[in-house]
Amino acid sequence: MRRVRKWMSSLAPIMNAFVVEDDPTLASTLMDAMVAFGITVIGHAGDVPSALAWLDKGLIPDLALIDILLPSGPAYPIVDRLRELPTALVLITGLDCTQIKTPYRDITCLEKPFGMHELLEAITNLVDR
Repeated sequence: MRRVRKWMSSLAPIMNAFVVEDDPTLASTLMDAMVAFGITVIGHAGDVPSALAWLDKGLIPDLALIDILLPSGPAYPIVDRLRELPTALVLITGLDCTQIKTPYRDITCLEKPFGMHELLEAITNLVDR
């Protein structure tokens, strides 16, 4: 428990998150994890148009968790928009992370299924950069 508290305190620069995930169960799990990590979820979208519409509102998340393969198409337009902002990014995929398009391979990537400890570690590593 002490280790989790240490990690959580190291997440202080990340106050809020935007979750882009089409699977309702995984989206709920990710949002619950953010709350458990002390991060407020300020938005959720399950497809590319909804995510872009949310970004059009002008809100800037500290962190975005993005499923790269959505029913409406690849999430690369969302990633491109978020790269223009001071937002830490974590890509989530059912593929092997090496299958992510080359210009996006520098972004932290988690392969499904992953554990919440892996998610926390990925976020912590982003904060430590």
